[in-house]
Amino acid sequence: MQRYKAPILACAGLMFSFALAGCGNVSKVDQNGQATALVWPDISRASRSKGIYPDPHHLAMVRPGMDKDQIYDLLGRPHFHEGFLMVREWDYLLHVRTASGDELCQYKILFDRDRTVRSTHWREPSCEAAMRKAISTVAGDAMHADGTHARLAAGMPT
Repeated sequence: MQRYKAPILACAGLMFSFALAGCGNVSKVDQNGQATALVWPDISRASRSKGIYPDPHHLAMVRPGMDKDQIYDLLGRPHFHEGFLMVREWDYLLHVRTASGDELCQYKILFDRDRTVRSTHWREPSCEAAMRKAISTVAGDAMHADGTHARLAAGMPT
């Protein structure tokens, strides 16, 4: 048993250091899902370095109170490795059409200790404004089979 003790401890230490390696670039998020200062990851460290072209309908549905599974269904897995244990933020790279053209934007979702969305954030205000416009345009144009507008279904004012 003694001869296996050192390799087991070394392996456990290595796994712990890998678990902490992703934690160096995360915001300090409290139990309620609030951050005093947001930390944005370096785009070059993204697992999906090219980002995604999000469906505006899906972004319009992201709301406080949703759980991680619901966010995963809407936007897919996060694009950065924030760590393994007790992760309270997910970061995404999203392509958004802004006034200056197609822009790669950073979008962050903060969770509370119960894995529930508490807030969402855009790194650049121009990205948020452009996505709000895209959501408004798409939602305003869409009609459901029952005659209601997609804007109402997404919880947006008409």
